[in-house]
Amino acid sequence: MSWGTLGLRLAIVVAAIIGIWRGASMLWGDTHDPATHLLRGACISLMVLALVALLLRLDRLRGSEIGQLGPAANVRAFALGAGLWLLPALVGAALCIALGWASISLRSTPSTILLALPPLALGVFLVEAFPEELALRGYVQGLVARKAAPWVALLAQMVVFVGFGWAVGALHSVEQWMFIPGLALILGYVRALTGNVWASMGVHCAWMTSTQLLNGHAAVEGLQTLQFLAFALLPSATIGAALGVLNPGFSWRRAAAA
Repeated sequence: MSWGTLGLRLAIVVAAIIGIWRGASMLWGDTHDPATHLLRGACISLMVLALVALLLRLDRLRGSEIGQLGPAANVRAFALGAGLWLLPALVGAALCIALGWASISLRSTPSTILLALPPLALGVFLVEAFPEELALRGYVQGLVARKAAPWVALLAQMVVFVGFGWAVGALHSVEQWMFIPGLALILGYVRALTGNVWASMGVHCAWMTSTQLLNGHAAVEGLQTLQFLAFALLPSATIGAALGVLNPGFSWRRAAAA
C-alpha cells in the first residue's frame, strides 16, 4: 500500500467514525436511559464493524493484521487487558484510602451497584471500548504499522484519537486534553505488545466502567489523586512491566511488513 492510499484510508476512517458518533448523538442525544444507551451503543458498534470489514475487503487484508484473532484468543486477550488494569487499580485505590489521600463514600447500596454494573459495563463496551479500539487501535494502528515502525503507528493513532475526541466534543476541559493523549498511548502500547486489539478493549472497558461507576454511585474526595495514582500510574507501570516480560523480543523500530 502506497503512502497516498494509506492517507486516503485514514481520512476515510476518521471522517466515518466522526460521522457515526455525531449522528448517534443527534439521533439519541445524551440519554441516561439504559435501554436507549445500549441501543445507541449497538448501532455504533455495528456501523464501525461494517466500516472496518469493508476496508479490510477493499485492501484484501486479514483480520489478524488489525489485531483481530480467533474467539478464544480474543477472550483471553480481553481478560488479560482488563486484569492488568483492574488489579493494580484496586491496589492503588486501597493505598490511597489507607494513606488518607482519598476517600470513597457510597451513595448507593451495594446491591444497587451490583445490579447497575452489568448494563454499565456492556454500555461502555458497545459505545466506547469495542468501536473505538477496533477502528483506532485496530485498523488505524495496524495499517500504519504495516508501513512504518510501531512507534510511528503508536503516535499516529494517538493523533487520530485526539482529533476524533475533539470533533465529537469529548475534549471539553483541560483535564480531558491531558487525559485523552495519555489514554491513547497506554491503549496503543497494549495493542502493540500483545498484537491483539481485544487486550486494549479490556483495559479500556475496565478503566471507563470503573470511572463511570464511581461517578454515578460514590462521592470521592481526592479524586484527582485517585485517578492519577490508582487509575493511571500504577496500572500503566504494571502493564508496561508485564507486557515487556511477556514479549521481550518486541521491536519498536521494525515495521510489521519488514
